[in-house]
Amino acid sequence: MNASPLPPLTLEPNREAVLAIQGGGVFFLSLLGQARAVLSAGYVPLAYAGTSAGAILATLLWCGLAPGEIEQELLTMVERDKDALLQLLAPFEPPPDPHFNFGTLISLQNRLKDLLAAAQTIGGAGWFGTRWRRIVSVAWEAMDLWRLVEPHVARRGLFSGKELEDTVERLIRRGFGSQPGFPPVGEPLRFHHVAAAATLTKGRFGRPPLLLTATNVSRRRLELISSIDPRYGNVPIASAVRASAGFPIFFRPQPMQECPDGGVFVDGGVIANFPIWTFSDAFRQQCLDLRQDLALRPWLRIGLRVVADEVAVSQKAIDQPGPFLAGLLGLLTGGVRNELEELLARQAPRAIVVRQTDSQTEGPKGVLAVADVDAARIRRMVARGTEVAAAELQRLGVPQIYHEDAPRLVEEQLRGLLTRCNMLLGAHAAGAHLRANVFIPVQRRLCMVASANMDGDPDNRIEFASFDMGLTGQCYRQRSRLVCNLKELAALQARKPQIYEQLFGIPPYLQARLRKDRTWLASMPIFDPYELRVLQGAGVTAEVPRITAADAGIDITGPILGTLNIDAGWDYDALDLQPEPAIHCATPLVQSILALMQSVSISVARILAAPMTPV
Repeated sequence: MNASPLPPLTLEPNREAVLAIQGGGVFFLSLLGQARAVLSAGYVPLAYAGTSAGAILATLLWCGLAPGEIEQELLTMVERDKDALLQLLAPFEPPPDPHFNFGTLISLQNRLKDLLAAAQTIGGAGWFGTRWRRIVSVAWEAMDLWRLVEPHVARRGLFSGKELEDTVERLIRRGFGSQPGFPPVGEPLRFHHVAAAATLTKGRFGRPPLLLTATNVSRRRLELISSIDPRYGNVPIASAVRASAGFPIFFRPQPMQECPDGGVFVDGGVIANFPIWTFSDAFRQQCLDLRQDLALRPWLRIGLRVVADEVAVSQKAIDQPGPFLAGLLGLLTGGVRNELEELLARQAPRAIVVRQTDSQTEGPKGVLAVADVDAARIRRMVARGTEVAAAELQRLGVPQIYHEDAPRLVEEQLRGLLTRCNMLLGAHAAGAHLRANVFIPVQRRLCMVASANMDGDPDNRIEFASFDMGLTGQCYRQRSRLVCNLKELAALQARKPQIYEQLFGIPPYLQARLRKDRTWLASMPIFDPYELRVLQGAGVTAEVPRITAADAGIDITGPILGTLNIDAGWDYDALDLQPEPAIHCATPLVQSILALMQSVSISVARILAAPMTPV
């Protein structure tokens, strides 16, 4: 007698996301608050991407520092020394004398303003005496200013930023802690050290991918420095961060010969300031070779931004040369880039973009106004960033990947699928006792979350401890529908148990739970409806593994929400089916069952995938 049915399932909140953080100078503090709100809402970053100030924040989060720890580090710095943030521009070097520092820069800015004001008065003076004296005075002041600035022009930037690089190095090591294979303090920590530590600890130290954008001036291109790309393995992490945050002219360019083609780098925001585009299909394809577990799963894309307040300009004003040139200059110096990045963000599937305007930050005027940041402003800006992001997530309903009520609706689809398959089997349906189920990834496991005709069976609601167990795991990994002769597989298990376990990875304690009368199994990938792609050609029939399973071919791909399975206990002879899957997959009966499965997998995908509010 069958046991009573298991209670209906509700899916756990699944908020796995890739996190993209834009550049923003001192608005790093606002972005830090936004990140705190996102992580507090339960989102789990699968990967980080950052540009400029966003590269600093993304790296500190990636290495394991919590937002609260980062804020406290900044507070400790400025409470110990009110000029600590300015010291991140150091070391300050001569000439001129005194050494060039942030105070010198402000002095030069003020002198330049006075010089421009004086130049505007020349036209109103008479030629005899007054005008000539003003011309000489302005020229002399201009020459003196050039004398002070020229050495730094020769260095291609005002500040070295070495202290910023050293601070980032120190914080990265603090976040990682002591790990096997790390070089001693004083030697730069490189991306390959992090990869090696993950290997030495057998994955216990694993870190998600980190993507940093920087502008390679030597090659005239945007460079995407990736922690999982072996070509960048020898790049010092803090140097990559300093390169991405190297605001041109303000900071000197950063040479990094460790990059594949070498080069001299400046701020990634010169070309692209909001790197949500990095989580593209191309990144998925790269992850197939380097991080397959990440490439296969659906992502939420979360973007953190600080944007300018919208200012409407009247037609009358824009007809004047001054406002027109100001508007045009704003577009040429970043406005066009920002508009393009906004369009790209809106096209990204499953995107949640937090947009905080300048006026909502309580920050200083200007992205480089470091001197105006004290402990009180740090607290205010981080708090406001947290409030704005929390309100935005609340407005969007705190989106997640899987719809929490999906199991009940999916089971209705599975019962309908079995009804239609039984109609195809006709008189053989009773003996076949078809069953259906759906597995989805939950953290590092594959879990059965919905089933039909499995009440009381020992393998109902079974979980696989990894993504490659059984035909279900093979289907998930390969994103191909697979068919298996379980009768032949049982014979292989009896003859060569080591080969069986090597092929399917199911340990004995799970094997004991599997129903023993099953002779046939088909697994169908359930693709994410938000990111489906059509292949150029249909899949090729091939045995995977040999003898026992065959790839029946499929012409769509993309990230995968889970797998749909049907198993049977049918008699191959009674149905006039050849035992080899590669042969019987071509018969009308099996082709029809597979076609029904593919159709239902699309319906199940729509049910599983939580609806998204437009960004």
